[in-house]
Amino acid sequence: MSTLLLLVIYIAFISLGLPDSVLGTAWPMMHLDIGAPLSVAGIVNVIVSFGTVAASLSSQRLIRRFGTFAVSAFSIILTFTALFLVSGSSSFLSLVLFSIPLGLGGGAIDTVLNNFVAMHYSAMQMNFLHAFWGVGTIIAPSILSVFFESGRSWREAYIILAIIQCVIFIIFLLSKPLWKTKEKPDTDKKDELLRQERKVYSNAQLIRMRGVFPSCIGFAFYAFEGVTILWLASYLVYGKGLDAASAAALSSMTYLGITSGRIATAFIADRVRSSHMILCAQILILLSLIALIFADSAAMLYGVIFILGFSFGPIYPAMVRQTVSYFRPEYSVGIIGLQMSFAYVGSMVLPPLYGLLSSTFSQNIFPYYLIILLAVQSAGTTLKTVLCQKNV
Repeated sequence: MSTLLLLVIYIAFISLGLPDSVLGTAWPMMHLDIGAPLSVAGIVNVIVSFGTVAASLSSQRLIRRFGTFAVSAFSIILTFTALFLVSGSSSFLSLVLFSIPLGLGGGAIDTVLNNFVAMHYSAMQMNFLHAFWGVGTIIAPSILSVFFESGRSWREAYIILAIIQCVIFIIFLLSKPLWKTKEKPDTDKKDELLRQERKVYSNAQLIRMRGVFPSCIGFAFYAFEGVTILWLASYLVYGKGLDAASAAALSSMTYLGITSGRIATAFIADRVRSSHMILCAQILILLSLIALIFADSAAMLYGVIFILGFSFGPIYPAMVRQTVSYFRPEYSVGIIGLQMSFAYVGSMVLPPLYGLLSSTFSQNIFPYYLIILLAVQSAGTTLKTVLCQKNV
């Protein structure tokens, strides 16, 4: 039963990845269709992030009141509804409006399922969870690439993605009996602690705990992945001179790399310290970004972008897993919610900031911008490890 439930959770996490990658890939064509400037993709990202921050900060109370299953199911409903609505957007204003439920749904399911898997399963299974997010991020740009090559609209691609979300929702709904068994308070003392109202800690209390704030900084500046997802296609089109279909195909290499990285590192996640895995990945990201600056052929771009995504792969699940290793179970759900909110604040601020900077200078600043974000993120994760003084 436990393995079957984990498989359902993996499938549900695909629903998180689908909308995360679609906007950045569709934007080079979408902005022309709705009459919006290229640089305002960051504004849409801000709206989505507002919703995710609100959902993440509320996750501790939502889990205790409704349970993981109910919160996750409603989140999937919000996301497929939002995708259907976005497909019919006729203006930038309507796109912004329809992005609100997308953010709320994504933030809730991200926090509750991350916490559930971190509490009940191993580091390897946490990596696989985020690999399935990567599956979602591969599907979306792949569909868009096929549609662009055949001359079809991004709107049709959004409808297809919404239908996929509906199928995932049906699968998740059928898994309800499995959750009843897993979430019985008397079967797991950790769940019992998490359901006690007196154990609800305020965000102010949590942020003051040793190591929590630098860990949150690490999550906030992990936005270099979000910047890549949102702006890589535009960088390839306007910085490297590629056409939209080629850029979409190349963008899919990022998601393929992320997924491959999470699957590959899953097999060593229980035997290698998370801090070491994170550091090695950060070094590889730096080398990939330097290579991206000088890449001048399609073959080289495919390789560099894949390696860049592969390097992103292990960082996020390792950071989440560290939370349940560094902190007691009754704190972890609140801290993970706080970390997720910081991650989404980073996604809210840093991608649109890049949009403003690139419109002032050029799309060629893309790799240099990511290097700066990487430096700050590395400082946060390193300081967290030093402060917590605990091996993972």
